[in-house]
Amino acid sequence: MNRNFIIKLIHSTLAQYDYIGTELNIPPEDLDTLICKCEREHLKDLTQPLYEVVHDAVYNYLTEDGEPW
Repeated sequence: MNRNFIIKLIHSTLAQYDYIGTELNIPPEDLDTLICKCEREHLKDLTQPLYEVVHDAVYNYLTEDGEPW
C-alpha cells in the first residue's frame, strides 16, 4: 500500500480537526503507528474505503489521548 498516500490522508484528516499547524504536531512514531494500523485495518476489510479507515484512526488518536485504536 502506498504509505505516502496514507500520510496525505492522515494530514488531511488532521487538518479537518485543526490539528495541523498548531504546536500539537503529530510525533513521527505516532504517525508510523497510525500508518500501520490503517494498512492493517484496510486489509481486514477491503470493501471499506481507505479514507474511512484513516478517518476512524485519526479520530481515535485525537480522542483517546494519542492511542490509535
